[in-house]
Amino acid sequence: MDIPTVQIDGEHETATGWLYTLTIQWDDTSSTDHELTFAWVDHEHLVGGAISPSLIAKSAAELAARHFGKDQMPARCDLSILRRRIEGFDARIKRAINRA
Repeated sequence: MDIPTVQIDGEHETATGWLYTLTIQWDDTSSTDHELTFAWVDHEHLVGGAISPSLIAKSAAELAARHFGKDQMPARCDLSILRRRIEGFDARIKRAINRA
């Protein structure tokens, strides 16, 4: 199976954080559109506010795509939900950010 790739199409500030619009390319012929939101408090919790929110969004979407797969990937999701549903999310996202 190919590893899905994530492209950020848009970044929008909200009253409590950010909204990202994303395209996930699953293979050569299949892509899906998604929205990911997260709050400033999540940004502060994960990286102390020191890393670009777009890097967190991309890394979180890549992790979610691998975890859920094409058929179960939600169209809209909040990072706090990913933190609850994906075991070890915080440690895994920090490793992904450090590799980027």
